[in-house]
Amino acid sequence: MKRFFIFGGLLMGIVTAGTFLPAFAATKAPAFDIAIWIPYWRKTDGASTTLANLNKVTQISPFAYELQADGTIKDAMKFTEEPWTTLIAEAKKKGVKVYPSILSYPHNETEKQAQWLLMAQRKKRNAHIDAIVAIVKKTKVDGIDIDYEAKLAETGPYFSDFLTGLSKKLHANGKKLICTIEARTPPESRYATTSKEVLSKVEYANDYKVIGKVCDQVRIMTYDQIGDDAVLNNINGNTLYRPVSDIEWVKKVLTLALRDIPAKKIVVGVATYGYKYEIIPNGNSVKYSRVGSMNYIYADELAKALNVTPTRDKSGELSFYYATTTDIYGNSLGGTKRYLVWYSDATAIADKMRIAKLYKLGGIAIFKIDGGHDPKLFDMVKK
Repeated sequence: MKRFFIFGGLLMGIVTAGTFLPAFAATKAPAFDIAIWIPYWRKTDGASTTLANLNKVTQISPFAYELQADGTIKDAMKFTEEPWTTLIAEAKKKGVKVYPSILSYPHNETEKQAQWLLMAQRKKRNAHIDAIVAIVKKTKVDGIDIDYEAKLAETGPYFSDFLTGLSKKLHANGKKLICTIEARTPPESRYATTSKEVLSKVEYANDYKVIGKVCDQVRIMTYDQIGDDAVLNNINGNTLYRPVSDIEWVKKVLTLALRDIPAKKIVVGVATYGYKYEIIPNGNSVKYSRVGSMNYIYADELAKALNVTPTRDKSGELSFYYATTTDIYGNSLGGTKRYLVWYSDATAIADKMRIAKLYKLGGIAIFKIDGGHDPKLFDMVKK
């Protein structure tokens, strides 16, 4: 997006220190990035869809690598093979930046301890930095996307050291560091309390001040809200409410992040998917038991098969409810089961893009492009 500030009429200029400057040389707004993540588990659909829409994005991040418990980096995507070689070559032709992602997501305490150990021991940490820089140089990409999640709070200072060291080495080689982090709900919304004692004990593994300083862009994953916002949960307590990403929650997350991270560096992570829940009565309320994931295509097909019309509530996303006595194969469930399907579509994503532009942020990052997203997505979300 380009924006020009012209003062005194179209043909006027500005005189500064005896030099005439054309009005069209005035301040131009920074670029707004449209980034997409491509999962290795649906690489064929993801790569082909991305290739067909390269002219509508500015960055791509294939989920190429996974950090292993022993500190090595697994090439989960076979990044130097097809279809990636063709996709990357075409991206470069069109000026689309390539930042492959390295994912670290420990699933248990042992894996979290291994993640902490890698960050905490300087020798291991520096070796890890060197290994990442070597990958970037070998594959000739524009930089790397670090997506290290579910860290222990005590990992925080060492993770900051890691990002600081990695940033310096990447910059020395003309490459960029993209940092993907979890969304942080304001404590007073997450815990629905004003107790200073409670709020003062909240600890974080991501130091926003350091991340805002050393990362070239910060992608905040404003999705998988689940029950993170107790205030919104209470407000919507008498209705079925299970958004992937309520737009009011997104505003809270971004407002908090803007205290420590420059606006131009923040990129809003947006979702293309949703979930299916079984609704279980629980006294005067209900429990939500997640049955599985749903993408837009699956949800749309299910709604049509059930002859149900999805509705959009104030969260900005789509949902529908249904009851049945049989499963999808026609087998009896032994009684009536009630389900809620909640998911994101192109309109929900476009709404969040408008918020990002209103806040003068750096862009949006779409998770994920794998063939299951709303077909209208790339028509509604444009760079």
